[in-house]
Amino acid sequence: MNEVKQFAPHMRRKQSTFSQMMEFFLCLCVLWICAMIFYGVKQGTPALVAVIINGLVSMAFAMLADVFTYLPVFFYKQEGVSPIKEYLYKIVHSYSFVSGLLIALLCPVGAVWYQLGITAFIATFVMKLVFGGFGKNILNPAVFGRVFYQLAFTGSLKTSVEGSITTGSSITSVSSGFGTIMGFGEGAPSLFDLAIGNYLGSLGETFAIVLVLIAIYLSIRGIIDWRTPVFYVGSLYLAFVLMFLCARDGLYAFRHALAYTMVGGIVFGGVLCLTDPVTTPTAKSGRVIMALITALLTFVFRRVVGLPEGVAYSILIVNVLTPFIDKIIKGRTRDYLVPMIVSISLAVVLVAVAILNGVNHPIDPNTGAFIQL
Repeated sequence: MNEVKQFAPHMRRKQSTFSQMMEFFLCLCVLWICAMIFYGVKQGTPALVAVIINGLVSMAFAMLADVFTYLPVFFYKQEGVSPIKEYLYKIVHSYSFVSGLLIALLCPVGAVWYQLGITAFIATFVMKLVFGGFGKNILNPAVFGRVFYQLAFTGSLKTSVEGSITTGSSITSVSSGFGTIMGFGEGAPSLFDLAIGNYLGSLGETFAIVLVLIAIYLSIRGIIDWRTPVFYVGSLYLAFVLMFLCARDGLYAFRHALAYTMVGGIVFGGVLCLTDPVTTPTAKSGRVIMALITALLTFVFRRVVGLPEGVAYSILIVNVLTPFIDKIIKGRTRDYLVPMIVSISLAVVLVAVAILNGVNHPIDPNTGAFIQL
């Protein structure tokens, strides 16, 4: 018998990391282009210019962190290796421009360009390069950057720029705009408007239909695990349905729950941030658990604590919990009992919290606002 000898690894992925990141980046560019078209039509040239500049500046400053960090490459020369080529290779394959564009898409059009640049630089350096670069970060750099901007430059989170035409509905806070989200009041966006992104918010998070198409594409290509966005967004929608039903919203509960799910970055976070392979569990069942934990945290932050940035905080917390989730699943990839018990327990807690919140906060049928009993 002839033995066949091969060097490990014996199985190779057809897609390289570079090709996967480029496809992911192109999907972000689609959202960026959608934002350009929307703000160019709705608010005119000043807003269009702001969308373009903010995206370019955020990417440039994120890559600037790589430019400074990898300068020592020139001092550790290897025979037969060009230091310039090695330097450029490290910068390109750090993929900081991906995080930079994500940060820009997570912020509204009114974000000041130099503040966005500072945010992108700090987020890239602190949350990625300090930990060793691409693939070694413990938190999602883009989400960290969004929270940093929220805390450091709160006054700049505006949905319009100076000189622009301020037309269209604006939903900047899900904590204070319940009636607007659910279609109450003059100029409130319809369900169709919410789906196609015909309202003012962060640059990339408003285009729900585009995000769903991106999720389908990335899942088919194997770049993200479909379980993460499906269980995260799906469980939140069901929780909102129960909440509205218990809040005496009647048959409108399903419509209002859908509207409530499409705003505030839930779809964007579930598709493009929570699916980051570096900060998510390795096992499929672990990703389901992670999605349910994030959904529970998002519901608590949004409805109990009243934080409009509940999605971002939830993702950062679950990033920290990822090693613990991996530890629970470790050695049990074929034993579904423990992951199933954990998942069911999380689902039960989410349902209980949703029901209690709805019972204690009935809906005002005239304004669509929640009433505190």
